Amino acid sequence: MESMLLTAEDVAKQLRIKKYTVYELIKRGELPSSKVGKQVRISQEDIHRYLQSRKTGSPGSALEAGFAGRVEDKPAADVPGVPQVPFIICGQDTCLDLLVSRISRTGNNLVLRSFMGSYNGLCTLYNGKVTMAAAHLWDGETDTYNYPFIRRLLPGLPVGVLRLAGRMQGFYVKQGNPLHIKDWKDLARQEIRMINRERGCGTRILLDQKLAQLGINTDHIQGYAKEYTSHLACANTVAKGEANLGCGCERGREHTLGVDFVPLQLEWYDVIFRLVDQNTPAVRTIYAYVLDGEFKQDLEILGGYDLSQTGRYETFYGGPYPS
Repeated sequence: MESMLLTAEDVAKQLRIKKYTVYELIKRGELPSSKVGKQVRISQEDIHRYLQSRKTGSPGSALEAGFAGRVEDKPAADVPGVPQVPFIICGQDTCLDLLVSRISRTGNNLVLRSFMGSYNGLCTLYNGKVTMAAAHLWDGETDTYNYPFIRRLLPGLPVGVLRLAGRMQGFYVKQGNPLHIKDWKDLARQEIRMINRERGCGTRILLDQKLAQLGINTDHIQGYAKEYTSHLACANTVAKGEANLGCGCERGREHTLGVDFVPLQLEWYDVIFRLVDQNTPAVRTIYAYVLDGEFKQDLEILGGYDLSQTGRYETFYGGPYPS
């Protein structure tokens, strides 16, 4: 079968939502599925099409803005027993689940997740539609992560920037790396067929800048126009042999058999929030959690992160974080 079939549990892990949410999306007819005997199966292509159809920049859909518990496509005021102070965070990395879990324990906020990419997340933060956005945006001119984009996309908006961790970006290749892929220059090879990430995500912005620096014409790259919206989807595509190279972070290939990783660049993963929100319970909870030793311990358990800059804090257009 051309498109790999996944269980509801597989889809929930890939999209970092609850399995309950997957069944709700199927029941409402928003996510196509098939019956294999008594079991529900969802194709990778249908997941990709669903995500593409929901990329409006709004955190209001059930999948883009999933509750950190029960997920329903209704306003916060209609969810019985849930506090009416929504906290919306953009980003895909697993470490954000730790932040969401910590906020949820306080019981002060209705926590929503949006899985849009870094660039769109910052734009949505600028427009006041989310509370916090995660970013891993490399600026090729300064060889710096996130700060140049914050100045460009959030002009004049006082924000705090809290560093969570470092991650390794690189290529997903078939196990054993039969084509001996080593670096960005290999994308110019005619036999390479890649699977790309969507515009606006940090991985895609890194790739496009590297290609521009090397003078590689994207029109000559097989598969460049084919986009998926998650690291795992790209890794799965390589595993199935539909591409022999995909871009993503090292942790993004977790639980994907038959795929090796070629490390290329260490990136820094930050969360950004408006300083006007710095004294809210949710932001203070995250700030305290990241700065104490428990967050680092939790990341060490997950594995695969560089913790040398965890807790670094910067402000733009504002003063230091209040004690």
